Amino acid sequence: MTSGTVSSLIVFFLSCNLYPALAQQQAQFNQVLNLNGDMNLNSFVFPDRSKVETFSQSQRQLIVNQNTPSIPPNQVTGSTGQPFVALMQQSMAINTNGANDLVGGQIELVMNGQMLQQNAVNPDNVFVAQLSPDRQTWMITEPMQSVNVTDMTVRFQKKNNIDGEYMALGRQTNETKNVLVPFGNSQAQSVVIQGSGLQENEFVDGFRMSVRATQPITMNVDVKNGVNQGMLTQLQGQQPVNNFRYLVTTNLAGVQPDLNRMATVVQLPINAVRVQQMMQAMGVSADGQVQVGVAQRPVQQNPGGATGNLQGVGAPTPQRRTRDEFRREVAERQVAPAMGATTGTGQTTPQTGGTIGTNPQTGGTPTQPQNNNPAATQLLLAPTFTPIQNQAVLDPLNMRIAIPVSQVDGEFIITMQAATGGTPAAPQAQAPPTPAGEAPKAPGGANSTTLAAEAADPPPERRADNSTASIDGAPKGYVYLTMREVNRMVEIGNCGGMPCISKMMSDLKSA
Repeated sequence: MTSGTVSSLIVFFLSCNLYPALAQQQAQFNQVLNLNGDMNLNSFVFPDRSKVETFSQSQRQLIVNQNTPSIPPNQVTGSTGQPFVALMQQSMAINTNGANDLVGGQIELVMNGQMLQQNAVNPDNVFVAQLSPDRQTWMITEPMQSVNVTDMTVRFQKKNNIDGEYMALGRQTNETKNVLVPFGNSQAQSVVIQGSGLQENEFVDGFRMSVRATQPITMNVDVKNGVNQGMLTQLQGQQPVNNFRYLVTTNLAGVQPDLNRMATVVQLPINAVRVQQMMQAMGVSADGQVQVGVAQRPVQQNPGGATGNLQGVGAPTPQRRTRDEFRREVAERQVAPAMGATTGTGQTTPQTGGTIGTNPQTGGTPTQPQNNNPAATQLLLAPTFTPIQNQAVLDPLNMRIAIPVSQVDGEFIITMQAATGGTPAAPQAQAPPTPAGEAPKAPGGANSTTLAAEAADPPPERRADNSTASIDGAPKGYVYLTMREVNRMVEIGNCGGMPCISKMMSDLKSA
């Protein structure tokens, strides 16, 4: 056997180990396929060249079908930018018999070069999206995506469970990867919401908004310095985490909130270092916790109760002229053209070369038009921040707090206070002072006999309403953060959002 033959055999055996394509199995849609449980690669290639690959810890089965997508491609979460278009005519649906212990699961879909060109989509902006559990949005997990331009495929990788419906979507933007929007109030810094579908936009510090609108909207987000104590009177002891406010402004400007049926979720980034410092200043122990929420200063609707000046409504009623005044005015009009005199309306004839619009009583000063419309020319915000009492969710991976809002226009801040285990008390209106010589009245018109009876037989104790609690047991509108969690967030943030590898190596050497 020559050396060339030996080299050829070595290359052949190496290629068998390095290229799992030799272990691929040609499969059909709607065919029951077996997943071996011996941690060997399972690779299935379907007629449209799509592929499903995974290792499995137990013997399982799967079946793959093609479906007509149940929702349009513009309903996207997990990736910023807009618009998204479908790059497949049919979606891929995968079902297994409880395969939750997969290792390295991967769904690979083929990119159609002609469709990319027709839709002006950069291959780097192609994603494998998964239908959400409620079948309302396409979810994109960007860290688990990869694109191979050589074989024109896009992959959804690192999955432990592959059950679901998948679709190749393309984003029609010039930017690739994360699309971040700068702060500011100019037109160049504005975001255009398409008015159809669900669109997410993220700003340069991680502030993120998910908007589902029914008509086009232009939106700007800016940051404003300082949070005055006068703005915090309604927060019942809560303190702002940062010393700035997010100002959100749309072209609707909150004037007619019913004009556009819009659903919005705002996600505010949490500065773990500032939270840690505030918790230390509050004396929170290592096992202690705080509750974090979001407060808003919304746009005031019709401040001051102004009414529009439509069709003369609200204008002063003109005074009625007497008969003598009317005759005098007619006589002046007849004499004025012949003499070039000034008429009672403040106009001079061309013979005098006067200026139209002068007032003879003011010595020829131009008359300024009066604006009798009492509507405000500038939108006003509420004087104080109010806690948003909607379901809040903590995103520990991206260090953000997310909460839905009914009106997006206004200012937002993150608040924090020591965890009390109950819902913060709402501000109560003070009772009017009792006139001298008059006995205080019971609430609701009850007399002293009724109050005495209630004192003797108190009403049953009110039970806690579980519907007002968040997922982690915090009051509605808040999330709990423990000191240990905050310390861990600070450490991970200092290492670029990942474990501190070099520190772990140093600790190993010193151990």
